[in-house]
Amino acid sequence: MQYDVLASLQKEIGRELVKKIDSLDDVRFILDVGMGTGWMTNRLANLFPDAKVIGLDCAFGMLEQACKKYEGLYAIQADARALPFKGEVFDVVISNLAYQWVADLNKAFAESHRLLKKNGTLCLTMFGRETLKELFTSLEAVNGEKFAVQRLANRTAIEASLKESHFENITLETETIKVHFPDMLSLVKWLKDIGANILPKNGFVGKELMLEAGEFYQTNFSDRLGIIATFEVVWIKAQK
Repeated sequence: MQYDVLASLQKEIGRELVKKIDSLDDVRFILDVGMGTGWMTNRLANLFPDAKVIGLDCAFGMLEQACKKYEGLYAIQADARALPFKGEVFDVVISNLAYQWVADLNKAFAESHRLLKKNGTLCLTMFGRETLKELFTSLEAVNGEKFAVQRLANRTAIEASLKESHFENITLETETIKVHFPDMLSLVKWLKDIGANILPKNGFVGKELMLEAGEFYQTNFSDRLGIIATFEVVWIKAQK
């Protein structure tokens, strides 16, 4: 799979995610965390015309883009770790491929739990531990100390965070997708464009080290279509 179809892949995952809640009854309030361009928020609003659907994202630019594209969307700028709502408001909290970039997963899940009504549903997808494993290995191979990269949470850690946040009836499923990029720098640029900061926050990462990591990546994790990037999708459903 080529990286230029990742946007359509995200939509396809979003469609399947929405199907997991379309049979729920008496849904009046839905929160879409990490709404991005607003595609899924708009789809939810159309599928649940009697519900109030609110989209949320930490990036103002994404909210602006979403509201221009889809008229009438309810959109709020906020962080998943500090949601600006009173408790027990929402019937559903849903999110598509956003929670993996949250700095404190426990805090984010606790906030979702706080907002849900009793028996409310959390339904989300997020990238798991195996995601970008080739990139992490390449960065650490050239200079492990300088590239003190924080890898994503694994399935066990995600489930533990959900339990710590007092969610019940937890189900987790995983699937692995392989995507091709022209080279490592293209992958890093794409990650930066979507707001995923996996490089060290402290200290300057020199061009020479990045090129060296790119060569390691090309040598060890590529084929005739380009470098290979693994994305592990974790499907999660839980109840308050």
